Amino acid sequence: MSIADISEDRLGGRRESERTPPHDLLAEQSTLGGMLLSGDAVADVVESLRSSDFYVPKHELIFEAILSLYSHGEPTDVIAVTDELIKTGDLQRAGGADYLHSLTSIVPTAANAGYYASIVRERALLRRLVEAGTRIVQMGYNGQGDALDLVNNAQSEIYSVTGAEQTEDY
Repeated sequence: MSIADISEDRLGGRRESERTPPHDLLAEQSTLGGMLLSGDAVADVVESLRSSDFYVPKHELIFEAILSLYSHGEPTDVIAVTDELIKTGDLQRAGGADYLHSLTSIVPTAANAGYYASIVRERALLRRLVEAGTRIVQMGYNGQGDALDLVNNAQSEIYSVTGAEQTEDY
């Protein structure tokens, strides 16, 4: 059996290329909402998350604005982040001021922002695993080069997923 022969049942009724990458929209929104409500939440999150961990591009922009303000000792509330996004020209791409305000009403409590961030980080790790797996599949189908070299390259791809998690300095 080849990968092309995998039945639709095993893929949940959809082809592999049609699947949505792992992410948790509510966890992303709650992480940001908590950060907008509490400087303590920002401190909890900045050590464990990076902007590229967000699946939704506007969440990445909002996170970067919060980090910029936080690193300069500025407040990270909705007003300050809105102003920062205006200054960088990213407010509309970040969903606008109304979206920022909605994030604070979505989050159940700012005290759990660190937990929500761990969900975001886990989904990001899964996305990187899917991306590495896709590259490995492409290597196998291309079949260019020695098979053992391809296996070594595949191992490097997997290490790039886990190694980045173990060695990266947040």
